[in-house]
Amino acid sequence: MEIIKIFIKFGLVGASGVVVNILIYTALVNLDVNYLIAATIAFLFAVSSNFYLNFIWTFKDKGKDKTVKKKYLHFFIISLLNFVINLSILKIAVQFLSGNELTYVIIKKYLETNPDKIIKIIAQMVGIGVATFFNFFGNYFITFRK
Repeated sequence: MEIIKIFIKFGLVGASGVVVNILIYTALVNLDVNYLIAATIAFLFAVSSNFYLNFIWTFKDKGKDKTVKKKYLHFFIISLLNFVINLSILKIAVQFLSGNELTYVIIKKYLETNPDKIIKIIAQMVGIGVATFFNFFGNYFITFRK
């Protein structure tokens, strides 16, 4: 089925975007940048990287009637909506994990590092994961539709 093949490609591109996002996000959080600002900056880098890779590979022959500029605008708007979902999940997950004493004990015992920073990184990955499904279907049916 074509949609499954496209979803797998989208997932692979998304994985590369997650790497870009998490690397930038982690670097900024470690520099003590507010985690929501760090998430925003990381998002801007990842969304551009993902668009380019999806444009040249995942949806290579889709939406030929649209200009690259229009595709990028649609991709960015859909990604921005999903970013709001991501930020919401991020904020909720940070609050939940930060309020859980067991989380601090596990992180300190096994990772021997600052639990607050690890919690924010885990929460970011959860937020990205949830937003991925909305992102795929939005781009499949709007940005790169035939």
